[in-house]
Amino acid sequence: MKTTLARHSRPETAIAAAKSWVPVALLAAILLGITVSSTRADCNPAGRIDASCYANLQDATAAAITANEPLWLPAGTYRLERELVIDYAPLADTGFRIISDGAVIDATATGLRAMSIECSGGTPDNPKGCFYFHIQGTLFVNANTWQAAFRFGQNDYSDAHNSAKIDHLIANNAGTGPAVRLNYVLNADIFTVAVTAGSAGLVMDQVQFSKISGAASATTGTAMLIQNGYTFSNTISAIDLEVAQTCLAITSPSASHNTFVSPYFVCPTAIAATSGASNLLFNPLYGGGTSAPTPGSQIGILTLP
Repeated sequence: MKTTLARHSRPETAIAAAKSWVPVALLAAILLGITVSSTRADCNPAGRIDASCYANLQDATAAAITANEPLWLPAGTYRLERELVIDYAPLADTGFRIISDGAVIDATATGLRAMSIECSGGTPDNPKGCFYFHIQGTLFVNANTWQAAFRFGQNDYSDAHNSAKIDHLIANNAGTGPAVRLNYVLNADIFTVAVTAGSAGLVMDQVQFSKISGAASATTGTAMLIQNGYTFSNTISAIDLEVAQTCLAITSPSASHNTFVSPYFVCPTAIAATSGASNLLFNPLYGGGTSAPTPGSQIGILTLP
């Protein structure tokens, strides 16, 4: 695996930062990249596994899970040749931590999903209960795929991820799929900037009693989509939904009692809620000429004031 030391300029806005794929400074750094190997004398400092010391991120992840130590991603670009699957089932009771110093995981050349966080051993009828997954620091994830660039939990709800924390995830998908998809996530605290050229920026697919914030956009689709499964009792605070045809869509009949605190909408269509109940928008702001929906036109939506 080749890593490249990289520097990221400070973004002016969350959406603008997420749209920047490969700045000139980063491209120059890539051309000057060095290859690292696990034979380096300074590899794997006490208390963590250094991903740059391994041939690929999958091997580094396996080493970290086996050692029950955090996976450390020093600043740089980590180019994938296949999807990175992080299955932390062996640590389901105590959790797994990734420490990112502004690392970039780049799967754009594969046409596949970049990352999937999973916890194997369950079934849809009897999901595996998994706890305390944590991404610490800023992590950039890039893909060009019809799938979600970053997926948390399997699509069949066979793994239930409890008490997770994601500090600062910046996901870009240049393809038709979502940027971030959350499946069966409970009692989590997640900040993400989810940007796609395709269907949906941030997809919530069975998310419960969690805190979600950040930003989402989808050039030809929906910035934030709540679909399928039971999504309820979440607080979505100070979220920026823009650069999309529809800012917020709710299609799940089991989406209820979700509270949006000071959401910001800038899209031709602010909200398209066709299902759900008792979802509250508290103090929303409609910018850039976006019009608030006609009162009563959206199913299951209550707006205050």
